[in-house]
Amino acid sequence: TAPRVIDEVKAAGLRGRGGAAFPTGTKLELTAQEPADQKYLVANGAEDEPGSFKDRLLLEHHPHLILEGIILCAYAVGAGNGYLYVNRTYAAAHQSLTQAIDEAAAEGFLGDDLLGSGFSFALKLFEAPTDYVAGEDTAALEVIEGKPPVPREKPPYPVQAGLFGKPTLVSNVETFANVPRILLNGAGWFRSFGVEESPGTMIFCIGAEVNQPGAYELPFGATLRQLVEDYGGGL
Repeated sequence: TAPRVIDEVKAAGLRGRGGAAFPTGTKLELTAQEPADQKYLVANGAEDEPGSFKDRLLLEHHPHLILEGIILCAYAVGAGNGYLYVNRTYAAAHQSLTQAIDEAAAEGFLGDDLLGSGFSFALKLFEAPTDYVAGEDTAALEVIEGKPPVPREKPPYPVQAGLFGKPTLVSNVETFANVPRILLNGAGWFRSFGVEESPGTMIFCIGAEVNQPGAYELPFGATLRQLVEDYGGGL
């Protein structure tokens, strides 16, 4: 059920992986509580931070994991339409996602009356501009509405008045990728990684300044020294 999705994500303590680290379960709950005839979901994969490529890797290599998280969260909050807002320079990710969306629709995971549940959800792929500020959650809403990438004043927050003035769930694609694993394995499993206030893992990117550059998935609580020296092989 939709409340079970929210309760499990809240119990897991998942925080947003886009930078602000807002509790995801709380954001789901707030969006679900808003009365509206239409709600939206935006999965943010703009990723314009210098040196970051974690979202690109997920979008290219694990598109169905992200889609499953998006669909589960849309179901939880009652969003009928969603946008995958992805950096326009990520050509391979766009190709991977386009194929995954078609495959999901063919299997009945997108479209009308998903798996006979009575819930319908449509998802569109949307190209995000490369302006750094275009990755801010409200700036993303402005772009999807056809406006320049300029952040909005808050409040109101997107959960209250987001895309086209309707309640909108906006979260980073890595956040969505965690949701299926939480529901499959349970909140206790998720909390076995990380620390009390920030459970789970996160993907950290390190560049050519180290001997072993790459993307490393580590539990919260890992130190910068461990990342740079133990995994990156030192400067």
